[in-house]
This record gives sequence, structure tokens and C-alpha cells, in this order.
Amino acid sequence: MPILGIDYEQCKNSKICLLTCPRYFRLDKEKGKVVFEDPQNLCNSCGRCIAMCPTDAILYEDMGDAFTFEGVKDLSTLIPYDTMYKFMSGKRSIRGFKKKKVPRAIMEKVLNSMKYAPAGANIRTLECTIISDDVIIKKLSESVMDAIIASNNPRYSENLKKAKESGFDAIFYNAPHVLIIHSTNPNDSMNATIALTYGMLSAQSLGLGTCWIGLAHGVLISSEEIREEIAGIQGRVWGVIIIGYPTQKFFRVPPRPPIKTKGLDELE
Repeated sequence: MPILGIDYEQCKNSKICLLTCPRYFRLDKEKGKVVFEDPQNLCNSCGRCIAMCPTDAILYEDMGDAFTFEGVKDLSTLIPYDTMYKFMSGKRSIRGFKKKKVPRAIMEKVLNSMKYAPAGANIRTLECTIISDDVIIKKLSESVMDAIIASNNPRYSENLKKAKESGFDAIFYNAPHVLIIHSTNPNDSMNATIALTYGMLSAQSLGLGTCWIGLAHGVLISSEEIREEIAGIQGRVWGVIIIGYPTQKFFRVPPRPPIKTKGLDELE
């Protein structure tokens, strides 16, 4: 039970926790205060009560550390829309990297941002495997190419044959790191996609480039041998990205068609 209750020395009886989560917080009229009750241990540890308590009066354990910062009450004051728009629209998939490895401290920042991605019912079962050994990355790339070539996929097989013959890494583009997100939870597909998006945007803010590698993802899903013996992963693979310091630069945002939308004309 990560949420333990209320620190009544800190509590100012604002009853915000009661409004935030009436399922587990209730007003005890005899005691004249709000109490926390979760006899079946069903609380999913979303932490909304912790985040919304103005006096930090919620007691908890084994959930990590809560923190605050200037602007947390109105995030729109931190990054103007125009800045965010430029940052997001200017993000490109990177397929050219320096040989320099990403320091652990920088990679941890990327992973740290991913843990704050929303997850359905706050079920947090995702795991990451980072492959940084050049020999293993090369072996994994060749195995993925071999699997696709053997499938006779008309869209990819011939091009991958030529790439392999020329020694070109058409899977990971000689990236210094391959990050694979996986879990044993069959419902983690969307959770993983959102977490990787958080990670890719955070990586960009740190001067790193990333690219989603769908071909490797598909092979790791279908091949237990490659998944377990080369990548060292048990369970379901939900996504694969490459990450490193980019050699590519872009001078403008390419055109994109608008998203077809119904109902917009009804707004004032």
C-alpha cells in the first residue's frame, strides 16, 4: 500500500484529497477529518493526491520522490506555445551519428523523463534494454536484415540485400546505442509508444538524435531467437529506437498535410 495515509500535523483540512480521490479518501464525521482507507489495496498509486495536496500532507512509500518547482501550478508559463511548436515540428528522425557514446548521466535523463509518461490505469510495467556494444549492435542489425531478406518482402528484401553486400547498416545506421522498450504486460503497446515519445523529445533537448526503427521492432516481435539470444529480452517488444549524437543538420521543417478533422467548424 504505497499511499499510507495523511500527516495530520501537515494537513490543513483543505479536503482537496477528498475531491481528488473520493474512492479512497472519505470524511470521517466522528473524527472531523478526512481519512484514507484502502482495505483491498486497490489504489493504483497514480499520485494525484500527492501532487494536489497544497501542504504535502500525504504519506506514502515505495513510489519514488515527489518534487516541485516554480511554475508547476501553471505549466503554460514555462514554455510558450510558439517555442514548443518549433521544437516539436522541427524534430526529425536521425539516421547519421557520431561515434561518440552517450554518457550515462545524459542517458539517465532521457530515461527519467520517460517514467513520467502517462500509463493506462497507472500500470507501470515497462522495461528498457539499452544495447551499446558495437559488436552486439552489428550482430542484431545483420540478424534483422537476414530475417527480412528471408521473408521476401517486396518492399525491403532487395534493398537490404544490396545494403548487406555493401556493408551498410540499413537498420541502425551505425548508431552508438539501441534502446528497446518491452514488458510482460500485453496491454503496454500505447504506454510504450507514449513513453518513447517522451524519451525522444527529451533526447532532442539534450542535443541527441533518435529514430524509431520499425523493421527491428517487427523482427524482434516475430523472432524469439533473435529477441532472447541476441537482444537478451524476455517478453513483448513494444518499440525500438536508436539514439546518439547526430551528424545530420536540418535547415527547415518539411511540409506536412493537415490532420483531417470533423467538428472544428463548430467552434467559435
